[in-house]
Amino acid sequence: MYRNEIDKVNDFLKDQLWMDFEMCNINRGKLELHGFLDEAEDDKIIIIFEQPYMVSCNFFFTYEGKGNFLSIVEGKEAFQINKMYGVTQGNNVFKITNINVETDMIIIAKKVEVQIIE
Repeated sequence: MYRNEIDKVNDFLKDQLWMDFEMCNINRGKLELHGFLDEAEDDKIIIIFEQPYMVSCNFFFTYEGKGNFLSIVEGKEAFQINKMYGVTQGNNVFKITNINVETDMIIIAKKVEVQIIE
């Protein structure tokens, strides 16, 4: 469903050795995840999750170019997450890979949109 947006993120990050991310503008309407190379520099990518239902992750974390950063959870794994958190229909389970915590982080939201800043 959101494969193009997910591919856009992962293709962009393939060209980066690493990237720091910070959660910004969090409310029930949207959650913005800003990616940057240095805290003094401008954002390089913004990932917007619309109508977030649940967030299970750090507010600041790093991706080091190993594997896909963003993926959509499907099948049995999505069923288990939906069951565990009582997720309502119409939401998608997104998984984020990073180096700051041992497990993947989860964001459950209606949809995702990506902005790459040149």
